[in-house]
Amino acid sequence: MNYTPTVMKNAITVKELYSLHYFKYCKRFDIPGEEHDFWEFLYVDAGEVNAVAETNTFRLKQGQAIFHKPLEFHNIYTEDRFANSIVVSFSSNSRLMKFFENKVLTFSDYEKALLKAIIDEASIAYPDTLNEVWAESLGKNKSGVIGSDQIIRQNLELLLVSLIRSNDTTKPIIKKQKESKRTSEQCTKIVDDIKKIVEENLYSDFSLDEISSRLFFSKTYLKNVFKKDTGTSINQYRINLRLDEAKRLISQNKFSFTEIAYRLNFTSVHYFSRVFKLHTGMTPTEYARLVGIEQILV
Repeated sequence: MNYTPTVMKNAITVKELYSLHYFKYCKRFDIPGEEHDFWEFLYVDAGEVNAVAETNTFRLKQGQAIFHKPLEFHNIYTEDRFANSIVVSFSSNSRLMKFFENKVLTFSDYEKALLKAIIDEASIAYPDTLNEVWAESLGKNKSGVIGSDQIIRQNLELLLVSLIRSNDTTKPIIKKQKESKRTSEQCTKIVDDIKKIVEENLYSDFSLDEISSRLFFSKTYLKNVFKKDTGTSINQYRINLRLDEAKRLISQNKFSFTEIAYRLNFTSVHYFSRVFKLHTGMTPTEYARLVGIEQILV
């Protein structure tokens, strides 16, 4: 058989990466504006920010991104709210990049997942500068990680192509069924990540803010995804795990109820008893007797 090769063409090629940062802005954050000869986009992960592009100001909310074309003056500032954002700057000579000029776009779940994959890899490849607001270059991991540049570049190219396809109404080439499947798989991965974080921090006072910071998604988005996939809230899932652990500790009869409450970060033994009763239908003492403990440590 004579096979005819298919030449694989790139719609968009990213040549160089200049910056890739995850910023946590304080209230009334403001920096001098700048312009440079490469592309940059700012994605709002939490809160709201004001983005300046030349003489225009845009108020961006969670899930939105603004693209700045080369040599476009831009700036960012916050008001009386905290905000988190991701900034990526890169060079590309691809003609399709013209699509992003003067654009403010809302990311789909699939595009958020691609952005998360970029940040996850960047946290390995550039651990020293990922959270550095003023860094002018990316500090690479000295130990070296195979393929990090390629993974970041390919996910960035996928993200750019997806944004064009999902926002170009003249060419409806995205098959919704396949996109829905990808989105479902990505959501499942996010839920698994949330469960893992909760399980690893069962004995610590770990907040939803910290989960949001770890996964680079807003609290609202994480709560909605988790609720839709599991039918329960993140907080309820955490309570259930803590009560399961409390049952295990009670059955060992090594710690008093007060010690168990303290270890599992309940504010008091009385609050622990109320929560235990509410969710199990019995008090800690009743449960201890149920599992055959005669000498109860209270």
